[in-house]
Amino acid sequence: MVKSLRYVAFVGSLVFGVMGTAVWVNQAAIAQAYKEIDVKDGGVIVGIVKFDGDVPTAKILKVDKDEQTCGHENKLSEELVVNGESKGIKNVVVSLVDIASGKKADTTTVALDQKECLFSPHVVAVSSGTSVDLLNSDNVMHNLHSWSIKNAGFNEGVSGGGKLTKKFDLPEVVKITCDVHKWMSSFVVVKGNPYFAVTDESGRFRIENVPAGSYKIEAWQEKLGKKTGDVSVKPKEETTVDFVYTKK
Repeated sequence: MVKSLRYVAFVGSLVFGVMGTAVWVNQAAIAQAYKEIDVKDGGVIVGIVKFDGDVPTAKILKVDKDEQTCGHENKLSEELVVNGESKGIKNVVVSLVDIASGKKADTTTVALDQKECLFSPHVVAVSSGTSVDLLNSDNVMHNLHSWSIKNAGFNEGVSGGGKLTKKFDLPEVVKITCDVHKWMSSFVVVKGNPYFAVTDESGRFRIENVPAGSYKIEAWQEKLGKKTGDVSVKPKEETTVDFVYTKK
């Protein structure tokens, strides 16, 4: 009986400790939450994300289903798209990672479409709390499968011309694939603050209305990973930050 009581006491203290830790973590997260303020005389961060070395040959995706809709020729992967002239990398998400307060986040619903059995755009970046319309512009069924840890996962079919809307509340990188057409993939990158941008065809990005101060800035690319740097923003001035990736 004594041993049983000791065991119960031990388990109780363990549970309390875990709960206490969970409460502490939750409180810490709340304390570090991004705060929206009225930004005056904000600065701008611009730059380019480049690839150092020979431009890699794009991987060929094998199209082996629904060829009348998806096309009879194999498609090129968008996992690493490098501009032949500027060597800029497309679809890199550049963001500030340690900013506590700033402009209001834009949570307007955005669209991620499926056209000719490819996602368009390949990478979408949104603020936490944003809904994404997952569209199907094709005339065949697509089955959307999300791969996430923090946000609720889903695995649902969308008929031709249909739409599936999902909300992404927590910051993380969410991969989305199609279970019907195995070559299809895309990413929804969810950020906890509104200071982010996705690089264009030339690898360039622009982040506006940043409060003056010093920050950590991060670039994320699905194949090459993350790179970080430091940036100092001055009121009403434009600051340039460039990133360079090399082949892994």
